[in-house]
Amino acid sequence: MDLQECKSISLLLFLVFLNIVTDNRTTATTIREKCQCIEETDIMPWRKVTNFTIIQKDPLCNKIQIILHLSDEDFCLKPDSDPGQRLRRCWKRIKFNTEKIKDCLKIRRKKLTKKPKEAQTHQNSPSSV
Repeated sequence: MDLQECKSISLLLFLVFLNIVTDNRTTATTIREKCQCIEETDIMPWRKVTNFTIIQKDPLCNKIQIILHLSDEDFCLKPDSDPGQRLRRCWKRIKFNTEKIKDCLKIRRKKLTKKPKEAQTHQNSPSSV
């Protein structure tokens, strides 16, 4: 082997090594490149929601994202909608505890309060004697 062939082989091996090192580094650092929620909805069939994820604002996405997990697919909920605000308040109330996340998915029914009976203002007219 002459000197020219040795230089070519050395250069080739260096480039292969460099390619392997940089590919591993880029795959390790590229986790998420943008917002996950592109389309968002206001309403959702709550009975089918099994779990949810709230992603706060970060340098890659400048908005709060609420991802609802259904049994067969995922949907994004608008964070400013009524259900979105309710989930965000509950998420803060349970102090971001993922073990209590099911508490936020329970459908809360409004309790109907009975109105107190009004005092009878009209009394029976006295009978004439």
